[in-house]
Amino acid sequence: MLNPNPLFDRTGSTLGIMDDLQVAVHTYDGCARGCPGCVVDKHFKNNWRFRNIIPAPDMSLIHSRVTEYYDWIKENVNTQEKGYFGKNGFTIDHFSYTFRFGNHSELPPEALDEIAESMPAEYRVFSTAPTEEIVKFVDLRKRHPGNYYLEIIYDPVADKAEDLRDMILEMRRHNILGYPEVLITRRLLDAFTPERFVDVAVGPLGEIGTQMQFGRYTPSKTRGYRMSQTVHIDEEVEWLAEVARLIVKRQYNIHPIPIGEYAVTFLDEYGEHVALNHNGYLDLEKLPEPEPFDMRNVMRKTRDIFLSSLYVDHNLDLHVWSESMGQHVLDRNFGFEPLGNIRDQSIQNLVTEKGGVMDRMLQEVLRNLVSHPKCGGCRYKSFCASHAIPLFRKWQDDDGKHCYGYLPVIREFQKSTPFLGNMIDGFKELGF
Repeated sequence: MLNPNPLFDRTGSTLGIMDDLQVAVHTYDGCARGCPGCVVDKHFKNNWRFRNIIPAPDMSLIHSRVTEYYDWIKENVNTQEKGYFGKNGFTIDHFSYTFRFGNHSELPPEALDEIAESMPAEYRVFSTAPTEEIVKFVDLRKRHPGNYYLEIIYDPVADKAEDLRDMILEMRRHNILGYPEVLITRRLLDAFTPERFVDVAVGPLGEIGTQMQFGRYTPSKTRGYRMSQTVHIDEEVEWLAEVARLIVKRQYNIHPIPIGEYAVTFLDEYGEHVALNHNGYLDLEKLPEPEPFDMRNVMRKTRDIFLSSLYVDHNLDLHVWSESMGQHVLDRNFGFEPLGNIRDQSIQNLVTEKGGVMDRMLQEVLRNLVSHPKCGGCRYKSFCASHAIPLFRKWQDDDGKHCYGYLPVIREFQKSTPFLGNMIDGFKELGF
């Protein structure tokens, strides 16, 4: 929904607003580390190190399909009357590639060149472990100009925040941006109380103005669907809520995603800023009446989000890339079937197939929202639909006090509109 009287000025900021077609590609799966919750495939990690796992002709085919699909999006999605994207909403203005999952800083320059040459884009994101080899990406950007970002997999148990700070500052000196990603695992919570986490893992980054992404651990096929690193949602929500409270209290220049984005969305798109008291707390009794749950409208908007977040694996199978906690690719590794294979059909044919996998995923999301006891009467059903949050119940039901909406964490960030305003400004500087 678009609020005509927003609390925040997001002009020039993409925070909480999708404006691009995001395509993740399974280009590399090697890494010398062994972080808990790692989704690097054991076969590729052991047998395919230091080389791309997709041949250059296949990467070129991916790019051909993506550019064709991008044209289709502009003609058919940006021009529609109803939905998240369209004449009365937002539009997709560019496309980007995110190269996952391994530590791309391990790759030799010729392998990075092969990726950049085969899949040119204005925006390129590479996953990487903390590394001192920033020069590889600096030189790559010189050979293949554009906007470069690094997703830095950050395990506070093994990594020092000071090293990440130095890495990010070095990246910025060469006009390469990026942010650390922290996975919420059993090992992390066993090692860090919220206070220690904020002191040790966040504090050294708190003065340089950086995003920090928080993701939920999910059991994967490549790790035998082991649950040993899974944290119950109640414990996770309460831990994160205290982390959020401390980050805001100490006024750290940290931009927490996606939870901080959700806080802005609720205040503006859901009009919750009218219920803010002078002390920053929401008076729940003053919340505006929720909009009626229009299933068709929610389905349209959720479909648009799914259409604009896709993943192509090493077999060229196409999957949805969820923008919920952790940005999970909903592929076979997490128990989902592909939409189809882009060798055989165009992306637009696969995502619009009547009764196809996309349709069935959307139906499952909506069915869950209207039937689950925690969702039936909730005012945020439409929000959770677009972020595929109900699909997390495939791995673990949120059968306790809290749910996958992470509402107590969101409320902590809503207590400081200056903190959220600073985060919006940070996205303006990021430009993506």
